[in-house]
Amino acid sequence: MAAQTNTLIRIATRDNLAEIYALARTALHLDTFTAELLDEKLFAGWCCPDTESRVHVAEIGGHTIGFLQSVLRPAAAKAWLGLFAVSAEHRRRGVAATLYQTAFLDVPREISEIEVLAIPGNYFAPGLDPRYTEAHCLVERLGFERFNDCVNLTAPLDSRFETADEETRLAAAGIEVRRAAPKDRDLLDRFFDEQFGADWRYEAELALDNNPPALHLALRDGQVIAFSAHSTQNREWGFFGPMGTTPAARGHGIGRVLLWHCLNDLRDAGHRTGVIPWVGPIAFYQQWANCRVDRVFWRYRRTIEPQS
Repeated sequence: MAAQTNTLIRIATRDNLAEIYALARTALHLDTFTAELLDEKLFAGWCCPDTESRVHVAEIGGHTIGFLQSVLRPAAAKAWLGLFAVSAEHRRRGVAATLYQTAFLDVPREISEIEVLAIPGNYFAPGLDPRYTEAHCLVERLGFERFNDCVNLTAPLDSRFETADEETRLAAAGIEVRRAAPKDRDLLDRFFDEQFGADWRYEAELALDNNPPALHLALRDGQVIAFSAHSTQNREWGFFGPMGTTPAARGHGIGRVLLWHCLNDLRDAGHRTGVIPWVGPIAFYQQWANCRVDRVFWRYRRTIEPQS
């Protein structure tokens, strides 16, 4: 169904944030967020220089009735359907479909796949909460297929985690645990080049820019062997992650100590709970931080034909 003929589709700028936020705050009723967080998601910089993000808005009579974000990354052969919403009174009139078709009309020929929401380095959610039923129906009508699930956990921050005994044990094994500092950038460059790649290096840099740095490291012989970060994005929600340990250093209990340091930071910042998003090892977080599954997300993607 095409959008009604008096609908104008155009590219948005930060000047449109207030109207987009007013719409999103109502439409995305399962989420609570500020205009600053929405600005971060829609208009912030991106981790890779080849990443292009655009926000298209639909207007009638100068009033925003819908928006949709597209993120293109040709070097990764991928694109993302980012945040999108249509005001309740204008749904089922083809507005969202028209926004999508406009946003992805001329994708670079290198791109072969579009995924929903799970934008590396700057995501609002790692997938689609199926309780947004109309959005679920829309992406399936657009040809997206569900391929996986993931969850967000919440960690209670009622009391501090004691790390001293664990750090003493690790130190006896030649492993130092400490907060990262700006002087560590060269060490971090080497570590991520060898282990976890540019996306997590970008998030580590965001954590390092906090005051104090929201990045904790484990080192052996002066080299980084593990890290954990928090507040790299979605800071108002108390986001934890990413976290990683080199394969050779696993099994020493380093991960839980780094996790505890980050959760202590979030507690000190005034958060009552921490959010651990896009979780793989649920049992690890349940065991060491008493975490509980808070939200479930469905992941969607679609293959697109190469452009001639």
